[in-house]
Amino acid sequence: MEKNLEMITAYIELRVTPTSGAGFDRIAERICQYAQVKSLRLMSGGYDFAITVEGKDIKDIAMFVSEKLSTLGGIVSTATHFELKKYKEDGVISPFESDDNREVITL
Repeated sequence: MEKNLEMITAYIELRVTPTSGAGFDRIAERICQYAQVKSLRLMSGGYDFAITVEGKDIKDIAMFVSEKLSTLGGIVSTATHFELKKYKEDGVISPFESDDNREVITL
């Protein structure tokens, strides 16, 4: 999936049941195969994996979660968070705009 200005980013918290003998690695290998997945990290704390995904829109990411990610064996739960605005990335502060040009989305 090519990165462009039209893509949106979501962060997914994933709780899983590790497989016997392979732990988290087998599930991680399967998740990494999806083009939508831009990063995958094993975490400590309240969830097991932190996943960064990109899609055309919210529906695209929702379909990825419901049809692909949540159907993998061993998935206990998911929590998806959508990026609304970047203030700082890789040490660079984004310019603060006075005009709000965000697209209004209703569900």
